[in-house]
Amino acid sequence: MPLDRALADGRHLADLLFAGLAERPIWTGFRTELARVTGAAGVLLVIRGGVGLAETAVIGGAGQGGPETDRTVPDLARLECMAGLVAQRIDPPGWPRPALGLRVPLPDGMSAWLLLETPAAAPGWDESRALALLTALTPDLARALPLYGVIAHAERARMVADYVLEASGIGVVVVAADAVVLSVNATARTIMTRTGLLRLREGRLVAAGAADQAALRAAIAAMARAQGPRLDPACYHSVALADPVEAARLTLIVRPGPPYWPVSAPLRRTAVVILRDPAQPATLPPGDLAALFGLTAAEARLATRLADGEGLDEAALALGVTRNTARSQLQAIFAKTGVNRQGDLVRVLLGSAANHVGPGLDA
Repeated sequence: MPLDRALADGRHLADLLFAGLAERPIWTGFRTELARVTGAAGVLLVIRGGVGLAETAVIGGAGQGGPETDRTVPDLARLECMAGLVAQRIDPPGWPRPALGLRVPLPDGMSAWLLLETPAAAPGWDESRALALLTALTPDLARALPLYGVIAHAERARMVADYVLEASGIGVVVVAADAVVLSVNATARTIMTRTGLLRLREGRLVAAGAADQAALRAAIAAMARAQGPRLDPACYHSVALADPVEAARLTLIVRPGPPYWPVSAPLRRTAVVILRDPAQPATLPPGDLAALFGLTAAEARLATRLADGEGLDEAALALGVTRNTARSQLQAIFAKTGVNRQGDLVRVLLGSAANHVGPGLDA
């Protein structure tokens, strides 16, 4: 193939390499195009964690326009013997055919390998050209691959945060200063649908009542203006949305958008609207209360009902025990939780980890 065509392919692949950091799955376009240009049967990226970390990320397996396929991960101990930043022919254990490989040492003891599986039979396969193309990509790979760790860490932190919010029954809506919705989690959508006091209309977050709408818009605008480079836990607005028919209320906390440090200003000022379903009872699985406070099964069932707002007599009736039995169990619960009043008990139970396992879960 002419030299100018090879150089053009190299530049095109370098562009896809950096653009692919934003793709999900990551580097899909780069891997697919690399397989097409070289004629490789498959392209695999293997990224190993730092010293003491057994974690290994395997990315790819896509051939020329083919679907993602499982591929046996080569023995990393053998691949680690490869010289860094030198494209070479290797024989990965467990692979049906040889491969072309390139090892890229990364910061903090990490390493990455770009592997091209050679085709069983392909008239257009040119191994020397493929090696030359890998060599030409080496500087770009050395710059792009370290960014994977940064992106993976941020993506994992985001996924953990999303999981915790959903499991805790907390709704979150991120809006711009003019109430244009930028993101909304599943819990928030459920609460909005059930209550009807808050909704999305033409891409904006709106309250059902005119007075509530004015209060909500004012709170969002004020908190968007207050967005700063550092988190200020004391900065927030409380907003209550009322249902005039059922006399129900949906309470919201509106906070400034996420801190934008280290940049000097956000691309777009935002606010965060936090809501919880007022009809959702406290989620206190008796098994978790028993484990956390050393309660018996009967004591944990009683504690759960008290935390959900039932009185002692009502809980005793529901549990099928006498009032005296319930009182004895309550005294035992007081002793084990370190309180001596029912109001304090409810506060301790609702502040425990058992209240964050998520709606509908039980022991």
